[in-house]
Amino acid sequence: MKQYPLQEHITNRIRYLRQEKKLSQEQLSEKAELGTNYIHNVEKKSSNIKVETLEKIMEALSVTPDQFFNFQISEASSEAREVFEAITQLPQEKQTKVLQAIRLLLETIND
Repeated sequence: MKQYPLQEHITNRIRYLRQEKKLSQEQLSEKAELGTNYIHNVEKKSSNIKVETLEKIMEALSVTPDQFFNFQISEASSEAREVFEAITQLPQEKQTKVLQAIRLLLETIND
């Protein structure tokens, strides 16, 4: 079976996270509601994995897609996301005022 880089990464991540959580292949298969040998076959690279199945495995491992694919988020990006989420919780009129203030601040900083 031809191996692709993404498939290799997915297979290795499943194995790594399963072992980190101290789960056997059978235990992870059971938690993800998959056949008893499914994880074994995935880790041996003898079985392709569907997106829906990968989502079940991530849920069983209690990891987000960001955690699974090991995306690195900088501290600044994380803080910016928190601010953005706080702004989106405001009523529309307050969001508009906050965005105007941010634009004004950016103009001042960039001058």
